[in-house]
Amino acid sequence: MLLGDLLADPELGLVPLHGADRADRPVRGVYITDLIDPRRYLNGGELVLSGLMWHNGPADSERFVAALVDAGVAALAAGTARLGHAPPDLVEACRRHDLPVVEVPLTVSFNTLADRIQRRAAPRRELVAAVAAGADLDQALRMAADELGAECWVLSAAGWIVGGTAQLPEDARRAALREFATGRLPSTARSDGAHVLWPVESDAEPRAARWFVLAEGAYDEWDAERLAIATDLGTVVALLRARVDEARRIAGRSVEAALRRLLDGTSTPAEVAARLETAGLPAGDPLRAVALDVGDVVESTTLLREIAAATGMASVTAPLGDGATALFVDDEEHLGQLDVQLGRIVADAEPCLDGRNLAVGVSDITRATALRGALEEAGYARRLAQRKRGRAEVVAAAELASHEVLLASTPDELRRSYRERLLADLIAYDDVHHSDLVRTLRTFLDCSGSWSRCAKRLHVHVNTLRYRIQRVEEITGRDLSEFPSRVDFYLALELDRTTPPGR
Repeated sequence: MLLGDLLADPELGLVPLHGADRADRPVRGVYITDLIDPRRYLNGGELVLSGLMWHNGPADSERFVAALVDAGVAALAAGTARLGHAPPDLVEACRRHDLPVVEVPLTVSFNTLADRIQRRAAPRRELVAAVAAGADLDQALRMAADELGAECWVLSAAGWIVGGTAQLPEDARRAALREFATGRLPSTARSDGAHVLWPVESDAEPRAARWFVLAEGAYDEWDAERLAIATDLGTVVALLRARVDEARRIAGRSVEAALRRLLDGTSTPAEVAARLETAGLPAGDPLRAVALDVGDVVESTTLLREIAAATGMASVTAPLGDGATALFVDDEEHLGQLDVQLGRIVADAEPCLDGRNLAVGVSDITRATALRGALEEAGYARRLAQRKRGRAEVVAAAELASHEVLLASTPDELRRSYRERLLADLIAYDDVHHSDLVRTLRTFLDCSGSWSRCAKRLHVHVNTLRYRIQRVEEITGRDLSEFPSRVDFYLALELDRTTPPGR
């Protein structure tokens, strides 16, 4: 509908304060907010309704209006319940930014205004009504595809196709994921064909846990009607996503407490197995535990739920410790490929981690009766993944047969103390004399104590290398011809290489 349609409606009685000459501006949706900067929730073309709870002065008005203009909204409707009228500084800010603004009479509720807009938008009315009546995602996509005259999909930034009306070519899926990672939505992804990406409103973090709408076509070629349908579809998908998230949270709550009690020894495996059955996981089937950390417990849980869904396996996810844990149940053949599958999913999600480091640990296949061991195993594997150098790492239990698991499971204070005792004097000597003894020692051990290979790698004479190693022995009081000393230094250097600064 057009802004002029609202201004001409006598039942609404909207008072134009600026921009009445922009009556031909299309209104493609409505958004009610009292956030001072709501742009992350806006797609463009909305009539923004605000009760002005954020307003404390001209600076607030400037910030709020600038955010709306940056998001490309159609107009602002200012409520009068709090202040009695739209503040002059707000009207002035709208005038400076050329944003149409209307005042909503106290007798008209925001719900009435929003309902009037929605009732004028036929596609939204039909989609919302269908979802309210119980339509699922595939049905909503089919309705939108009929309106658009184009095939539609919903994709997760974790790489999986949540739903769709046709087979999506692999090159189109990958092009869409690359475009979503840029953060420029709505936009067009191009491969052999063109597909429009449309955002699904969400506050899920990181972005790797979000969904988006995909439809055939090019964004710059769509008319206002198609854009409105895509906006409506994004809104409906957001509603359906909220239902999915709530179901996931309920399932997680049913096992979270049981897992905590299992780890602290106050619950039995049989009790946990019963909770797994309640959550829809057959307790008698083989399972694997997965631990994930992305730097925040809530974000870790949100992301792991999305990654778990991408595997297609039966699973339940819950916050546990300083991260999140998921239990996967399937036949042994599929479970055996879980770590490989998670590696592919994590690779798809990595561009949308927004600078966060992602660590995933995967246990061996086990049964519910041995679940405590699987949880601990996944936790150790996750800590080993955190010590690796990549932005996103997946470590399976098979990698735990290594000195690295001992380093990963050692308390930070003990790690720091061990590293300091072995290396502190060498580091101090290098700092004072501008020498290179620590690097020489590391290269010597990496070359398994081979004088010739180490000298060649360092581009020095063997005699120079022997002198440097002798200085290392004199400073540390350790004999590097003895195997235990080499092991001690190797572990200390590994700690020095993998421990984050300040730890």
